[in-house]
Amino acid sequence: MNGIELLTLVIGAVFWLSVAATLAGIGELILERAGGFNVAIEGMMLVSAAAAVIGSHFGGFAIGLLSGIAVGVLVGLVLGYSTAYLGADNAIVGIALASVTIGLSVFLFKVLAPNGSVNITVPTQPVVKPEWLREIPIIGPGLSNAGLLFWISLAAVVLVWWLLNCTRFGLRLRTVGDDPATARTRGISTRRYLLAAAALSGVFVGLAGAAVPLASVGSFSPGMTGGIGYIALGLVAIARWRPFWLLFASIAFAFFSSLALVAQTTQLGLPLEAYQALPYAATLIALCITAIRTDLIAQLLRRLGRREPAPRHLTQQGNAHA
Repeated sequence: MNGIELLTLVIGAVFWLSVAATLAGIGELILERAGGFNVAIEGMMLVSAAAAVIGSHFGGFAIGLLSGIAVGVLVGLVLGYSTAYLGADNAIVGIALASVTIGLSVFLFKVLAPNGSVNITVPTQPVVKPEWLREIPIIGPGLSNAGLLFWISLAAVVLVWWLLNCTRFGLRLRTVGDDPATARTRGISTRRYLLAAAALSGVFVGLAGAAVPLASVGSFSPGMTGGIGYIALGLVAIARWRPFWLLFASIAFAFFSSLALVAQTTQLGLPLEAYQALPYAATLIALCITAIRTDLIAQLLRRLGRREPAPRHLTQQGNAHA
């Protein structure tokens, strides 16, 4: 197998592998732009995945997606109400929700497949294969086999970019996150916008969770998200809260994940474990580079007599202990 054939094979799985990270990252991006933060994404995705399999079992693919979204919105509302109206700490509520949702997903798995029974299999995403895309060199086969959920994730990126930058709701939501005091003086309810952002975030996180089993597997198993929820947190920071950069970061992460899959059947010169660790190592390295770059820019701005405002969710902890 030559280099072009290997690259085409790896890219063949990149696009559908990027779906869950892109959607989960979009959900977190919305919440962070409103000043929130969610460490429970992994648990939300798992319980949404279980709900999607149950919904798809009884009502088909569309009902499965809606079931996953509904569970994501419900958990998002709990997070948003707890932090916006009850004044609870983001991190503490997120850890509690993560524990509850991960445990609930295991319970739902036992309901789906009791001990000694065969795990249920449900319909997966409809086949969408634009044949004209197949003619594009290297990336064409992967794009034509990406599936419906990939195109939904692309639409989500464009929609969220437009929502945050071109609508009154988005501009107000960003004001709430960047400068809540100014937002309140202008009559904007910071609590309502944070709650709305948490619910909207739940839509995309729930959709990300539903995409994991419904993209190709067609069944649920505990821990099947494989840490994508935690990776999404890092991808949002790497992308600096920009939807299109988040998409590129998700595709880069999916590239290394696809390389690990190919390494299971093709000898690439390194142990399989090295390729399996590569996506997470690459994300960690990118986070470190982003942090160093941000620190250097902040130092430069201070020397020039300017001050770079920090995102609200990064300053809340410091203010709480001041």
